[in-house]
Amino acid sequence: MKEKIIKLENGEELKMREPNVRVLKNATNKSEKEMEQTICMIATLTNKQESEIEDLNLKDFKALQDALKDFLVEAGVIA
Repeated sequence: MKEKIIKLENGEELKMREPNVRVLKNATNKSEKEMEQTICMIATLTNKQESEIEDLNLKDFKALQDALKDFLVEAGVIA
């Protein structure tokens, strides 16, 4: 399974693993809101709590969001 390493502004490095069908299913079942789905998936894929993801600054969140999007585009889930 593929992983990406995202370096946060505070120097912490988060490993994000490639999402599978279960991760996508759980996120879409949790909420219809895209932001909540994204937070859910990022938290799951980085082994963090959703509250930890919500507490990140916007620059770090954007880096994680971009990494997730790259995985989804590569899999053909989104364009």
